[in-house]
Amino acid sequence: MARPAPDLLLVRHEAVAPLGMDAMELMAISAAPDLLDPVAPAPGDRVKLAVRQEREQLVLLRIEKLR
Repeated sequence: MARPAPDLLLVRHEAVAPLGMDAMELMAISAAPDLLDPVAPAPGDRVKLAVRQEREQLVLLRIEKLR
């Protein structure tokens, strides 16, 4: 996970079989800074996300750091 801009997350994820998604090296997720700032995600953090697709992009709904 990386945050290259205040409103953007880049994530790498393993395969998600129930959704038919293969593992991805890079997925961009649009995110409101007010959702990200309290969590303060840092490069390399493992996170749990809830996203929604809006037109051509994924939009963050929730984020939680995993320990």
